[in-house]
Amino acid sequence: MSTSATPPASGAVSSSTADTNAAVRVRDLHKSYGELEVLRGIDLDVAAGEVVCLIGPSGSGKSTLLRCLNLLETPQSGSISVGGFTVTDPDLDVDAMRRRVGMVFQQFNLFPHLSVLENCTVAQVKVLKRPAAEAKRVALANLERVGLSEKADQRPAQLSGGQQQRVAIARALSMDPDLMLFDEPTSSLDPETVGDVLAIMRGLAADGMTMLVVTHEMSFARDVADRVVFMDGGVVVEQGPAREVIGSPQHQRTRTFLSRVLDPTTVDAPEAPDTRA
Repeated sequence: MSTSATPPASGAVSSSTADTNAAVRVRDLHKSYGELEVLRGIDLDVAAGEVVCLIGPSGSGKSTLLRCLNLLETPQSGSISVGGFTVTDPDLDVDAMRRRVGMVFQQFNLFPHLSVLENCTVAQVKVLKRPAAEAKRVALANLERVGLSEKADQRPAQLSGGQQQRVAIARALSMDPDLMLFDEPTSSLDPETVGDVLAIMRGLAADGMTMLVVTHEMSFARDVADRVVFMDGGVVVEQGPAREVIGSPQHQRTRTFLSRVLDPTTVDAPEAPDTRA
């Protein structure tokens, strides 16, 4: 994987250093909404078993990049490969690709009319064609993994936000993904429940799950990620080992962003008025 803390502003990775066995490979990815260019030539590799955190201001393209990886958004140009799938191939079997990629969103997207257990089994039965008994066994094991096996028969509305997000993680894990995508999974949670979700994600990282995480939780990124990628304006500004990027960023734009995130009370001092006659 790339460990350079000062890549070109475009985020380019030379062919000589690219990981040919990357779990995720993105090359020259462009995505626009009308005249608004959200991704402007993104290059990114994620190695199998690696945890990469995407950080940056709102509107920098982080979530759009994540959504392009499983074709929730369709890029205008560039190439994406995930595992053995070329995501940008017009002949891609989208359903087969998505079976290998789990995604957890800001909102939990649970079926309100189904129980917790049913939320974790329905896709296994319908998509993976697992027998109901096996799907239930897998779901209960993953609910146990996130500490919610006792909530299996409850409906989502009976759970807290943090518990619903943990169910969403269990649901994704029940599909046996090779890659987990997390799009700001704690942004809509009460501060008291954020730690529960992050603890689950720490456990997944420790177990070797390949993870790409959009987050504003800098302590999580610093302590858990193998690499941090800072995006701004649709490009990769800086990337490298998590503690280096967060602790000693090389680019002024990264330093400015982190100073505001790590110390939200910091504001730019106003310029002194010109008192000259």
